[in-house]
Amino acid sequence: MRDKWDLSKISCLVAEDNPHMRTILRSVLSGFGIRSVFEASDGAEALELVVDRKPDIVLCDWVMSPFGGNEFLRILRADRDLLASTTPVLIVTAHAKRATILEAIEIGIHGFVAKPIAPAILYRHIGEILERQELQGRSKGILGPGHQKPLRKLEVTDLSGMAAPEADVQPEQEMAGLALL
Repeated sequence: MRDKWDLSKISCLVAEDNPHMRTILRSVLSGFGIRSVFEASDGAEALELVVDRKPDIVLCDWVMSPFGGNEFLRILRADRDLLASTTPVLIVTAHAKRATILEAIEIGIHGFVAKPIAPAILYRHIGEILERQELQGRSKGILGPGHQKPLRKLEVTDLSGMAAPEADVQPEQEMAGLALL
């Protein structure tokens, strides 16, 4: 994967209930060269914007009120519109427990970044997600369409020092390296 991407033509939807965090993410994304950033304060508003604006990627908080990332993702992945249902979603949340990560993977995410975010890590995740989509086509998450059994085991690497010790991962929840930052 490349280390540098031109994100100037990318559109991004930020689904985050905290207005201060939305401002921070907008500023960081602008620093990456992303000129088109849409904002939603919960999952319901995010769904409307996905259908209306068709962003290239969604950054989504997991816990929002009244409609969170879990509900947003389940409805999005079940949408009959193939373009909408395969929109890449990167979860950006402070709720980075192993159970949350595995649930998000099962529903269909393309990546996971723990708050507080490091701009370099966020940039790398966005670039890699979009590059993977360009090379391999659109999918309903890192497990791909239909959740085929992946070839490699999921390794969740906790770089924050705050997560619980690793437990065995079930085969249906496998994939190649997902870093928890």
